[in-house]
Amino acid sequence: MTAKAPMGNARPFRMIAGVSTLSDLADGAGANWGYPGAGYGGKQYFVNNITGASTNDGSDWQHAFAQVDEAIAASEAYRVLPSGTTGDYIRNQIFIQGTGTAYEVVAVATVNMTDFIGIGAFAWGNGTGVAQISGLGAAHAFALSATARGNNFYNIRFDGSGAYNAFDCANLLRTTFVDCFFGGDAITNSSLTTGFYTDGDCGGLLFKHCFFGSDWAELTTGINFAGASVGMTEIRDCIFVGGTGIHIGSGNLDNQTVIRDNVMQCTAHGILTENGGAGYDRSIIVNNYIISADAIHRAGGGDTNSGDDASIFNHVNNGGTAAEEHTYTV
Repeated sequence: MTAKAPMGNARPFRMIAGVSTLSDLADGAGANWGYPGAGYGGKQYFVNNITGASTNDGSDWQHAFAQVDEAIAASEAYRVLPSGTTGDYIRNQIFIQGTGTAYEVVAVATVNMTDFIGIGAFAWGNGTGVAQISGLGAAHAFALSATARGNNFYNIRFDGSGAYNAFDCANLLRTTFVDCFFGGDAITNSSLTTGFYTDGDCGGLLFKHCFFGSDWAELTTGINFAGASVGMTEIRDCIFVGGTGIHIGSGNLDNQTVIRDNVMQCTAHGILTENGGAGYDRSIIVNNYIISADAIHRAGGGDTNSGDDASIFNHVNNGGTAAEEHTYTV
């Protein structure tokens, strides 16, 4: 007979079905579990445009906000507490329930250190259950007019329409987009402008497994970096359908942007950079599959000063002529 280890003075705790909960345990949900652990200052907010209301506090699904901008306002107000400053950089989360109705336009100055999580169907779909934010043919779907940083967007569909972008921002820093859709809806079937557009400075961005296109009209540009700089940014495992996949504008100080493992079917350009000259166009373009009239076009000629721009091992079809592009400068 095997001897059992002594239990000391402690007596075993018995969980009773229908009575006990995990939080009854010393190491259960009431101890070190939660987001992202006991004692952390961040908060979670919940949004549902069917069951929620603007008069709610967004603290749970039973008291959900009705629109995303309501949750943003509450999150930004909370971040200055209790220290009276945003210097704590605590991270909040906003859960957006996918329904059969698109969420209204988000047009705010800024949002920071927040996870936006779409709950429901995969965002690439265009049906019931998708966490969809739409410009409804009258505005950019999601617009930030001032500097924003530290945000993560997961499984959300941004729909622009006509002359309005799906996601429009100024300076955007250290932000990720994963499993998101940037495109258009059926409000206006005219040619769409841009999926993601910025006229400011961008750095530390990640676009991963996102779709840029539309099932209603051609997207003119998937991603348009029209501002002064983009750096330390990675665009990977995405699909681009439309006129131009990725555009880096003239005068943009492109510092170590990596564009890799994407699939592009674009009428004009897969990747267009117009920011040549010393210190500019230092992007690394690797292992993309591109069908286009002009798959990879460095209109500015690349960084002729440092010589570290590269286009390597891209599989391209230029106007019906298949090729494998290995041009690079080292």
